[in-house]
Amino acid sequence: MLKKERKIPIKILKLEALLRRLPANHVRRKYIEEELARSYSGYRGEQALDYYVAQIPGKDHLIFQDLRLPFSKDYFFQIDLLLLTQRHFLILEAKNIAGTIFIDQNQLVRTIDDAKASYPNPIHQAENQQYHFGNLIQNHTNLILPNTSFVVMTNSNSIIKPNPDYRAVAQKVIRPPVIRPRVSRFYSEYQKDIIEKKELQKLSRQLIKMHTPSDPHIIEQFQIEKNEILPGVFCEECEQRTIIRLQRRWRCTQCGKVDDIRFIHALVDYCLLMGPSITNQQCRSFLQLTSSSISSKLLRSLHLPYTGEYKNRAYHLSIKELQKWL
Repeated sequence: MLKKERKIPIKILKLEALLRRLPANHVRRKYIEEELARSYSGYRGEQALDYYVAQIPGKDHLIFQDLRLPFSKDYFFQIDLLLLTQRHFLILEAKNIAGTIFIDQNQLVRTIDDAKASYPNPIHQAENQQYHFGNLIQNHTNLILPNTSFVVMTNSNSIIKPNPDYRAVAQKVIRPPVIRPRVSRFYSEYQKDIIEKKELQKLSRQLIKMHTPSDPHIIEQFQIEKNEILPGVFCEECEQRTIIRLQRRWRCTQCGKVDDIRFIHALVDYCLLMGPSITNQQCRSFLQLTSSSISSKLLRSLHLPYTGEYKNRAYHLSIKELQKWL
C-alpha cells in the first residue's frame, strides 16, 4: 500500500524559477543549469524505483517514497524508498550515475572518457539510513525490526565493475529488475510479526507527520541578489515577460494572447524565490502593475491569509494554494 507518494522536489521548482528569472548572460547561470541537471537526474533515478517496487507481490507492506526524517533537532536523513511491514523494513537507495562504476570501502569512482569523479560510498549511505530509521522505530515503539538495504543503479548506461576485494558490492548493489526477487527473498526470511497492525498504522501516520521536505534557499545558495531577479508575467505562447494588465485583462504585448491566470504563475515564482510573504508594494513591483489599488485587488481576489493592516499588511503565499487557481 502506497502511504507516501513521490513529488517533484521543491529544489527543482526553485531552480527552474531562478533560471526563468535570471538574465541569459548571468555569470552564475551555467552553475544553476548544472545543478538543475543533477537534481533531475537524481529525481528520475528515484522514480525508476517505483515501477519495480509496484511488482513486488503482497499487499501488507507500506510504501513510502522520498521520506526525509529527523535524527536530531537540526539534522535529517533522506530515504529514496522505504518498505515497512509488521515484520521488517527495507530501504532502497537510487543512484542514477552513468559510466564505469567501481566501489571500494571509501568511495564510488565513476569513469567517463578517462575522466574520473569520486562520490561517497552509497552502500555506507544506505546503511546509515538503516541505522537512523531503526533507531527511530525503536524510539517510537520500543521494538527492533529486522532490516536491510540495497543500492539500485538505475542508469542503464552504467557499467558496474566487479570488486573482488569488497564483497558488499555483489550483495548490496543491484539493478532495478532485481528489486522484486531480492525483496521477496528478504521477506521470506522473516515471517513472524513484531509490530501489531494498529501500531504499524500509528507509526505510518507519525512518519508522514515527521516528514520534512528539503527547502533550500536557492538565491542564497548561488549568491544571487534579489534585485537581479527579473520581474513581470510570462506569456505561455511567447515565453517572454510580455503580459501586462490592460483594461482589467492580462494581455501579451507581443502576440496579443489574453491570459488572466498567468499572473498567478508569477506569484508562484515569487514564492519560490523571494519567500512566502508579499506586500502590496512588492506585488505591484513584481507584476509590474500601474497602481497599488490593482495589486491590492488581485491579492484579495485570491483569498490569501494575511497579517497586519493597511500599509503594513503582508499576504502569505503557498505554492499548494496558488496552484489550486491554475
